[in-house]
Amino acid sequence: MLFRKLFQLVCMFAMTAPVTCDSDVTKDTLSSLQQQMQTLQVAFQSQNAEIHELKAENKELKVEQQNQKERIDYITAENNELKDYLQLQLMTKQKRVSDDAAGIGFTTSMSSDAALGDHQIIMFDTILTNDGNGYDSRHGHFTAPVTGLYAFSVTVMCVGNESNLHVAIMKDGQRIGRVFANGNNYDNGSKLVVVQLDAGQMVWVEHEFDPSGYKIHGNGHSAFSGFLIMAY
Repeated sequence: MLFRKLFQLVCMFAMTAPVTCDSDVTKDTLSSLQQQMQTLQVAFQSQNAEIHELKAENKELKVEQQNQKERIDYITAENNELKDYLQLQLMTKQKRVSDDAAGIGFTTSMSSDAALGDHQIIMFDTILTNDGNGYDSRHGHFTAPVTGLYAFSVTVMCVGNESNLHVAIMKDGQRIGRVFANGNNYDNGSKLVVVQLDAGQMVWVEHEFDPSGYKIHGNGHSAFSGFLIMAY
């Protein structure tokens, strides 16, 4: 715009410039004005070219901006779909855990007296309850069907006036509780523990040591129970 106005002013000046008797001065003046006009015309053309180039770039930017907006909308839609999918998966998992956790619990006891050796697993062979099939009477293990918080209770009774009983509650080989019964007139001991278990971890009861052939009283007096408090 500035170059256009200057160009117009030069043209008006050239048309209104006073004519003198000095032809050489007039020629020089006209020549100078023509050069200025040519310079302004070149600058004007260059400016027009830059304006056209900027307009083209602006158009490209608008197209790119529109493409970016479409990509953002597409990614947003995909993200929302992924959130919905993950939410559905979480709800499905929670429902499955809830279904699996429903009714996990067992109560077992010993049917008869038994001699015990060092670190021998005590076999509670009479099953009263085994919802969830976590307890295996063949091996004396409880295996957690789901990850969660569990409670276990153990009661052991000596046979008559036999020696003392030292019993441990074990979680995957780690002692998590101890039970003692004094070998005097059918003494008994009990313990309740609350422990976190991952699915597949095992809990059992074992006799810790046996220097003199300890015996544990059966007939339902020695028992092992457990149940799920809360699934994770």
